[in-house]
Amino acid sequence: GQFVYCGKKAHLQVGNVLPISAMPEGTIICNVEEKTGDRGRLARTSGNYATVISHNPDTKRSRIKLPSGTKKVVPSTNRAMVGIVAGGGRIDKPIMKAGRAYHKYKVKRNCWPKVRGVAMNPVEHPFG
Repeated sequence: GQFVYCGKKAHLQVGNVLPISAMPEGTIICNVEEKTGDRGRLARTSGNYATVISHNPDTKRSRIKLPSGTKKVVPSTNRAMVGIVAGGGRIDKPIMKAGRAYHKYKVKRNCWPKVRGVAMNPVEHPFG
């Protein structure tokens, strides 16, 4: 297996957790703490990652680019894991049958099946 190290003295290797201040610009990171000590809130879904853009040693803050493209300023003492979250490409596989779509949307909300307005009787359509 792989040894995973955590702390300021950990080496910059995939899987290790260290403060953002100990990482150079351009480092690919995931599971980033939004506030110090919250155990990781940002860039956690499968295949996603954030990137360290810059450090400001005067204010002790670092700028990171999130998967959405937004840039966020977080304290440099916040920890992050080096690397990308596993499971990338999960949504590229076609669903193929209605049962899998049912189970996919079952956990989220009541938005499936979606009937087109053209296929309805005018009485049942929301717009009449």
